[in-house]
Amino acid sequence: MPSREHAVEHLTDLLTVLGEGPDAGLSAGARPLDAASEVERLLALCRDWSPSPDIPAEILRAARDVLVAFAIPEPPGGWDDWEGAPPEAPPEPEDQDPRPPPTEAELAAIPDTATFAAALVWCGYLASPKMVAKIPPADLRRPALGHIDSLLATFRPIRRNQPETRAWWLALLERLESFRALCEAWDGTRAPPMPLQEAARAVLMYLNHKSSSEEYEALDEEVSPFYLQPPGPRGA
Repeated sequence: MPSREHAVEHLTDLLTVLGEGPDAGLSAGARPLDAASEVERLLALCRDWSPSPDIPAEILRAARDVLVAFAIPEPPGGWDDWEGAPPEAPPEPEDQDPRPPPTEAELAAIPDTATFAAALVWCGYLASPKMVAKIPPADLRRPALGHIDSLLATFRPIRRNQPETRAWWLALLERLESFRALCEAWDGTRAPPMPLQEAARAVLMYLNHKSSSEEYEALDEEVSPFYLQPPGPRGA
C-alpha cells in the first residue's frame, strides 16, 4: 500500500493542475471538467486515513466520484471486481539484421557529403535525355564507376533491425549493383543505352531525389565539369 504522504502528494498535485488549467477547466472530449471539488473531498478524507487494504466506504465512493468527474467509465463488471490494469506486454525483440557488422574498410570508405552529392548530380545528368545530348559520351562515362561506387560505399555499411526498413536498403543496394553492371558494359564510345539511363533514373527516384520521371525528361541545365571528374580520395 502507498503511504498517506504519497496519496496526499498526488492528490495535491492534481488540484494544482486543475487550478492551472484554462478558464473553462480541463476537458474530457468537448465536456469541461469540474473535478476540483471531488478531488478536494477525497484529499480531505485521505489526510485522516492510514492506507490499508480495508478502505473505508466513503473513500471508495469519493475516489469513484473523482473518476466520474474525469469521465472515466467503470471497467466491465464494475470497480468491485476490477483486478487492476493488465501488465504491459514486453516490447517485441528487435529483429537483428543477419548480415555481419560493417567492416573497418567499409566504414573507412564512406564518402563525404560533397562526394555523395556529386554522384547524385552525375546520376541526374545520365537520367536526363537533354543532359545526355549535351555531354560527350566519353565525358559522361569517365566518372561513372567512381560515382556509383560512392553511392554503394554510402549505403553498404548500413544495418537495420526492422524487416521493412532493411528490405528497403537491400533493394537499394541491389539497384545500385545492377546500375554498376550496366555501366561496366558501356564503354562510352556511344551515347549511354536507354536501360542505363533508366537505371540511373530509377535509383534517383528510389532515393526520392525527384518525384517523377517527367522531372528528368525536363531537366536541362548548364553542365559543370566538376561532376564529370572521377571522385578523388576521401577528404581530398
